[in-house]
This record gives sequence, C-alpha cells and structure tokens, in this order.
Amino acid sequence: MTGLKTMMRLVFGLIVAAHLLQAAPLGAAQDDPRLDTLFQQLHATHDDRLALHLQQEIWRVWLHSDDPELEALMRGGRVLMQRGDHAGAVTVFTRLIELAPDFAEAWNKRATVLYFMGRFDDSIADCMRVLELEPRHFGALSGLGLIHIALGKPEVALYWYREALKQNPHMPAVRERVEDLIDKVEGEPV
Repeated sequence: MTGLKTMMRLVFGLIVAAHLLQAAPLGAAQDDPRLDTLFQQLHATHDDRLALHLQQEIWRVWLHSDDPELEALMRGGRVLMQRGDHAGAVTVFTRLIELAPDFAEAWNKRATVLYFMGRFDDSIADCMRVLELEPRHFGALSGLGLIHIALGKPEVALYWYREALKQNPHMPAVRERVEDLIDKVEGEPV
C-alpha cells in the first residue's frame, strides 16, 4: 500500500508540475517519418518474427515524445493502468491530452482505460480521435472491435477488426475474431 501511495504522490506531482509549466504548448507528433517505412515493411513481410519486431517499433514511436514531461506522464499513466487504478490513469491521460492534444497514443491509452471501466461511448470517442490523428492505428481499430463486441454489435465489430487487419495483417488474435464473426454475422455462403 505504501508503494501505491508513493506512486500516486509521484503522479500527482507530475500532473501539478506539468500544469505549472508556462512554456509553449507541448506536443508529441505522430508524423514521425519512420512510421511510413515501418508500415511498408510490416505489410511486405511474411516473417512472423520480423512482423513482431516491426509492431514493437511502431508502438515505440507512437509512445514516444521528445518532451520529458509528456514522457513522465505517459509512464505514470501506464503504471496506473497496470496496477488497475483506472480512475488515476484516466486523470493522468486526460492531463496528457490537455498538454498535447495531438498525441494520438495519449488518446489511445485513455480509450483503453475507459473501455476497462465500461465507459464504451467515451472510449469510442477517444478511439475516433486517435484515428483522426493516426488513421493506421491498428490498436485503436481493433479496440473499436472489442468495444462493439461488448455492446452486442458483432456486425460493427467485424468492420473494425477488418480495418485493423488492413493496417496490420500480422495480428492472429484479431484474424481469429474476424473468422468467428464471419460465421456468426455472415453465416454460410449460399
């Protein structure tokens, strides 16, 4: 419990410090030129190990900010997520979004936490913002599939899962979901 209190104090301190910054608006660009190359390689490869490496690199780029304050908030929010402190994580990711409204991964992380909280409409709204900023974000696309499954809308879920596979064809769990949903939604061909 002491460790959690210490972490909460650290995160709160980071939030206050970030709030007090009077510098120009902070940002985390999602237009990193490496992404185009990484996605081209991801689409071209048939090697599962290389595909996994490329996915990890894409996530690394998405998570990165050149601003140390944003990096600290992202780390703090992710720690709170891992610990199951959803309310705390939402607070941190909301602050991160306020500081850097174009940081797609901040929106995606908050969407994930909102999904875990059962706040599906809010999660959908955040996923849509992610896709405005980074249309290739296969995490947000597959997340929309999960949300629509939870909402009992398998046809809509199938659409989003297919969109995710267009951006990243190397997601076996998503591919399995698509196959299951095709059977349920589309049935046997006539």
